[in-house]
This record gives sequence, C-alpha cells and structure tokens, in this order.
Amino acid sequence: MSGHVWALVLHALLMFSFGIVAATIGSLAGLGGGFIAAPVLRIFFKLPPREAAATSLVLVLANVASASVAFLRQGRVDVRLAVTMGLLAIPGSIVGVFLVKIAPASWFDLLYAGLLGFFAIDLLRRRHAVAEGAVAKIPFGQRRVFHDRISGNDFAYTESPPLAAAAGISTGFLSSFFGLGGGIIVVPLLLRVFAMPAHVVSATSHMVILISAPFGVVAHAMQGDIDWAYALPLAAGGILGGQLGASVSRRLSGIVLVRFLAAILTAAAASLVIEHLDVFASARH
Repeated sequence: MSGHVWALVLHALLMFSFGIVAATIGSLAGLGGGFIAAPVLRIFFKLPPREAAATSLVLVLANVASASVAFLRQGRVDVRLAVTMGLLAIPGSIVGVFLVKIAPASWFDLLYAGLLGFFAIDLLRRRHAVAEGAVAKIPFGQRRVFHDRISGNDFAYTESPPLAAAAGISTGFLSSFFGLGGGIIVVPLLLRVFAMPAHVVSATSHMVILISAPFGVVAHAMQGDIDWAYALPLAAGGILGGQLGASVSRRLSGIVLVRFLAAILTAAAASLVIEHLDVFASARH
C-alpha cells in the first residue's frame, strides 16, 4: 500500500483505539466519553470547536447506544426518569449546534475546562454524601424505591420532576455545544441531589443521552460539522468501549466510580487550561 493509504489506516486504528478507551471510561462515568474525546480532538488534533463537538458527539451516541443495551439488560435504568429528561433535552440539543459555530476557540476551551473543573470539585467535596438508601430533601421531591437485580438490594432515593425538567433542557444544549452528550449535568444531579446509587446514575444517564443525542448529531451533520475520518473509527471503538464499561461497572463500588470520575474530569480540565497558558501570558503583557 502507498504511504497515503498506510497513513489513513494508522489514523483509523488510532481513533478506533482511542474510541475504546474514551467510551469505556465514559460508560463507567455515565458521560458517554465525550468529555475525554472533545478535549483530545481540540488539543492534539486541532479540530475547530464545532468539529470537535460534533465529532465527539458521534462517539458519544455510539458509546451510549452500546452501553444502554447492556445497562437495560442489567435492569439498572430508571426508565421513566430517563425518558422524561431525554425528551426535554431535544430542543436544547438543536440550539447548541448553531451557537457553537460562533464560539471563539479559546473561550470554548476555557468554558469547557471550567465546566469540567466545577463538577470535579463538586464530586470530590461531596463524595461522602453518597449513601445507599439515602433520601434527599428537595423541592417537589417524590420518593422512589429501585430494585437492583444484580445486587438484590432496594435503593430509596428522591426524584423532583421540576428539577429533572430543568436539567433535561440544559443537558440538550451542553450535549451539542460541547459534544459531551449531556451526562455532565445528569450525573451530578442524580448523584448529588436525587441521592441515587452511582450504578443507577450511570445507567440512567446513558439512556437520557441516547434519547437526545441523535438530534444533535443529525443537526451537526446537516451543518457539515462532523469530520467523518475521525468520527467513524471513534464510533466503532465507542461501541466496543460501551460494552466494556458496562461490564466493568458491575465490579466497582459506587464510591470508586465517583472518585474515578472526579479524577478524569480534573485531568481533562487541566489539559484544556494548559493549552491556553500562552493566552494568559500574552494578556498579562
């Protein structure tokens, strides 16, 4: 094969491998892998914000589609809540597609880093609040009991329809704007506010993203934002990584998942900030 063909093959293999890693971690965290893919596409491959977000969202969709099948089989999805939030996220996912096109690259990265850092700090600060059977006191809260077929345990937690609705709308926007899939809103809400067990949070978050992300992908594709040379091998890796993450999640405790998620969020945020240290230096002078 010619050098050009070899380069294409190596590129595809690299993206496929990266897709597996990002999707596996994403499945563990309930975020779909986009919070890893988008920063890497920005920092190492220099894709513009709209292309990085759109391409990352394709990985997220493949990842959550694969993982959701496994989570549904495990019986760990709060289906009613996931459908409600997912449907409400659809309008925001379309709006995000158009706003990311006008976002300056440096501001996109720094906003992304700030968002990741905020939720990492929140998880680390409140990780001890995660307790099996905890029932949160929140406005319009409704007590739910969820039976986990794998562990055989019943978990009590609280759902608030108004809070779920607001989170669903915000989730859709962030999904398409940053290529995150929106789990970065869903996971902290369910984990910190609703006091869900971490494994149910991860599974339910995937279902929310699965419902809303296709609309963002289609809207991005119609705008010509997706770089398919990156997106297709990433998505292929995302399918495999989704299954791996769902399998590994069965062997990890809830507190391990929380700490793992916080560490990955911190690393991604720091990478984006480091990428723009020269901007800060120039501003000082």
